[in-house]
Amino acid sequence: MRLLTARETAQVLNIRLPRIYELARTNVIPSVRFGEKQIRFSETALKEFVERGGIQANGVSRESQEAA
Repeated sequence: MRLLTARETAQVLNIRLPRIYELARTNVIPSVRFGEKQIRFSETALKEFVERGGIQANGVSRESQEAA
């Protein structure tokens, strides 16, 4: 299992770093925290997230939550 930094994750997903932190904070993308300031992202979990089309593991997309 490989853990990626937020910067590496932003590059993989081709989105801005602040957005990565927001998605992690709101539990939209899976993340692992090591204390308050260290956060990592499982490469495998990110791949599964993308393959689901950005759907959270519980089956609820961020967009459907905002619409509710």
